[in-house]
Amino acid sequence: MKRNWFWGIVCILGAILIFGNLFGIIQFNLSLWKIAGTLICLSVIIDGIKERSFYSPLFGIAIIFYLFKEDLGFEDISLWLLLLATWLLAWGLTSIIHPKKRHIEIEDVEYSTNSIINVSASFGEKVQYIQTNDLQYVTIDSKFSGLKLYFDQATIQNQATIEIDGNFTGIQLYVPKEWNVQSHVRAFFGGVDEKGQPSSSGYPTLNITGRVHFGGVEIHYI
Repeated sequence: MKRNWFWGIVCILGAILIFGNLFGIIQFNLSLWKIAGTLICLSVIIDGIKERSFYSPLFGIAIIFYLFKEDLGFEDISLWLLLLATWLLAWGLTSIIHPKKRHIEIEDVEYSTNSIINVSASFGEKVQYIQTNDLQYVTIDSKFSGLKLYFDQATIQNQATIEIDGNFTGIQLYVPKEWNVQSHVRAFFGGVDEKGQPSSSGYPTLNITGRVHFGGVEIHYI
């Protein structure tokens, strides 16, 4: 029988939390939603440590802190400011330290049969390679994460669109320098930067639209 260390550790920590509260060792006002939220966050923290990511553990700790804010004497703390500070800390640590991952997970690798692609990322880092001979439309939903998309193996027949919905995120798009990129992204407490030198003749066209709150979009010409 295969051992599931991950959920075993989460359940044991949950039991310690409940027993500690029952016997007065841990002086917290527990409720069902606090217990459930803590267990979920513990699973996110452990998974993030396994993947050697700063995002998941730090966000898990921040949410647990918010769940017990009254017990810890921080009743007036703002959730959004707490999450913003956590995201900045995770992004800063990742930029400086560059933790080596055991593996890079590549999800939803698309080939020539798919022209419309949906990309989603949350609480972590994700790398995705787009491989299609007829790129038409890409939707990106990224929250509390770092996302890299590579389009160097994609082809646009005429024009294509990327629509972004990002919150507390850093999105990096790697596109061929021959593409004519038109950016119309609305950024709130963030920005859109272009890196590299495009050499487009005006065709094909990639339109980038959408919005980013508390984050940024980087367009890399390769």
